[in-house]
Order: sequence, then structure tokens, then C-alpha cells
Amino acid sequence: MVLKIIAFVLPLGLDTLAIAIALGLRGLRPWRPAFTFAIFEGIMPIFGIVLARIIGLRFATAAVVMGGIILIGIGFHAIREAMLGEEGAEGASFSSLRASFVTGLAISTDELAIGFPLGASGLPIATVLIAISVQTLFVTALGIAMGNRVGSVLGLRASRYAGVAAGIAFSAVGLWLILEVVRAGAW
Repeated sequence: MVLKIIAFVLPLGLDTLAIAIALGLRGLRPWRPAFTFAIFEGIMPIFGIVLARIIGLRFATAAVVMGGIILIGIGFHAIREAMLGEEGAEGASFSSLRASFVTGLAISTDELAIGFPLGASGLPIATVLIAISVQTLFVTALGIAMGNRVGSVLGLRASRYAGVAAGIAFSAVGLWLILEVVRAGAW
């Protein structure tokens, strides 16, 4: 079970790292974005979890497979964004509470989508959400600090690699969920 929790949490951290490095290249201080991201990335999966639980009550196996497909889609999207150099930090602003709220919503769309497969996975939701929030807090602060210290070429390259790694990890977790259903013969 611990491995499965890590499998859900790690790709989110890599995705957050990619954005945080890009924010650091803009010279931002780390703590406001770190707390904003931690709050939003800890809350947004709840919406997907609720949907998965409702669907999962009636169509348990299909919900797990659908969750795997969603993760694979998120993975391909993350890889595409990274390869095109779209790190999602261009419009990010933390100048006011409203700007922080809008940025938090925009940055946490992956967490909204990952809520569905998380809800269908049967993992302890509170534990996973706490792990996501804690990881996000530290990864964001670390990524911004790293982006503040490295040059733009190295920072953009590191951000791109983190985005590709996140995409690969999302896809692998999605495939893992699907293969567990197939291996169990529940399909």
C-alpha cells in the first residue's frame, strides 16, 4: 500500500517541481506559492474522489480502469507540455489574495483529475491528501529556490526534465492500475 501511495504522490511532486523551478526563474520568493500550492493541491483531488466513489459504488472495476486511462492521459499531456516548453508558470501571480487563488486553481488542475483514479484506488484518502500537501509545500519551496539560483537555460532544462518525468510517472501509475484489474481477472 505504501508503494501505491508513493506512486500517486511522486508524479504530482515532479509536476509541481517543474512549475516551481519556472517560478524561481522569475525571482519569486518561495513560501507564498508553496503554501498556496499545498492548500490547493491537497483540496482539489477531493472533487475527483467524490465522483469516483459515487461511480465506484456501482461500477467498481470500470472506475479503476477509467482512473488508469485518466492518469495515462494526464501523463501524455504533461509530456507534451514539457516538450513544448509550457511549464504553466507564465501567468502565475501571488501579488494579492485573489491572484493567489486564481493561480492556485490553475496550477491544481492535475490534482483535480488525479482525484478520480485516487478515489477508485481504495487507498486511505486522508493519508494521501496529507502526503500530497506536505510534498507540495516542500517541493515548491525547493523548486523556487533552485530556480532562483540557477541560470535560465539550466532552469528551463531542469523544469522540462521534471515535467517529462512527471508525465512518464503518471502514465506508469495509470497502466499499473489497469494491469491490476486485468491480472485480478475482474474485467
